[in-house]
Amino acid sequence: MTSGAVDARPGARHTPVHSVLLEPQLVAGVEKPFAIVNATLAVVFVADLHVWVWLPVAALVHLLLRRATRRDPFMRAVYIGYNRQADAYDPWAHAPAGGNGARPRGWGRGQLC
Repeated sequence: MTSGAVDARPGARHTPVHSVLLEPQLVAGVEKPFAIVNATLAVVFVADLHVWVWLPVAALVHLLLRRATRRDPFMRAVYIGYNRQADAYDPWAHAPAGGNGARPRGWGRGQLC
């Protein structure tokens, strides 16, 4: 292998992967869903309800979200994955609930694999 090369084999395939495809989309340093919710709440409170005090609150929330995103950009993805897990992990495989998994007739039903 030469220095700086990933693979020195002739005809080796190299596929560039850009960081934009791997990292979450950010709006002003905050993940896009969080930024949209924060901006929507700010528009509703300020434009519709005339609660002008909400502008500094929204700015502070944005700064806190930016700080959390800087520490861990995949915070939301990890949290969503954690919430989708079951409360208890059962490491054993179980038969599907739809039946006993028998093969159709004519496809070796009743024979060992």
